[in-house]
Amino acid sequence: MIVIEFQRIQKNYQLSGQKAHKALKGVHGIINRGETVALLGPSGSGKSSLLNICSLLDNSYKGRVIIDGEAITKTPEFSVDIRREKIGLIYPGFSLVAAYTVFENIEFPLILNHVPDELRRTRVSDMILKLNLEKYKRFKPDQLPVELKRRVVVARAFINRPAAVIADEPVADLESSDAASLIDSINQIGKETGSAVLIATCDAELTSGCDRIIHLHDGNIVEHVPLASIQRSKVSEALPWGV
Repeated sequence: MIVIEFQRIQKNYQLSGQKAHKALKGVHGIINRGETVALLGPSGSGKSSLLNICSLLDNSYKGRVIIDGEAITKTPEFSVDIRREKIGLIYPGFSLVAAYTVFENIEFPLILNHVPDELRRTRVSDMILKLNLEKYKRFKPDQLPVELKRRVVVARAFINRPAAVIADEPVADLESSDAASLIDSINQIGKETGSAVLIATCDAELTSGCDRIIHLHDGNIVEHVPLASIQRSKVSEALPWGV
């Protein structure tokens, strides 16, 4: 089942006194339920622009976005409701609440969606176990190293069992072993929850834990590659821009 669909997406940026920059040039694609897709491309290829549109953070574009069978209207109120109900976000700028514990940070989206107390506690406890955060559930974010903070952000993104999880460079500030482990956790939890996961990254080697790669270059999608079609240890050799 298709969960995320973007059709003929165009996005321009107009800088004062300069020619409009075409960040996205009519791209289209789909992400299915339980599938983890890497949106891969060099800096400036349009990855963040596409993620912001698919996550309903940017309504200024041409084209159409469909989330879990529902066509998105470009109104802030509608976007907020759909994002709260159906989308989990893993963004560098989406910081944790400093005054809350790890448990409370993960629980917060469930409170917003009026999930009953007992079910909230069960879901949060299960997610904490999945991400090996049991020892840290009473810690505050400023007591945690970066890698553990990232795990908490991932837990919070999946806690509502959203139709889609969208992640922008979710492991950019981690060491390679921690990054690979967290990508594997995102992939595994996505399959368990049935969420469609879209991850933007510049690092080709981190895509080996994903099901498929969408190559984005200069605002165009240049290739869709199932990971089963290439050796996962040689992902970078398959890139069209020759990284």
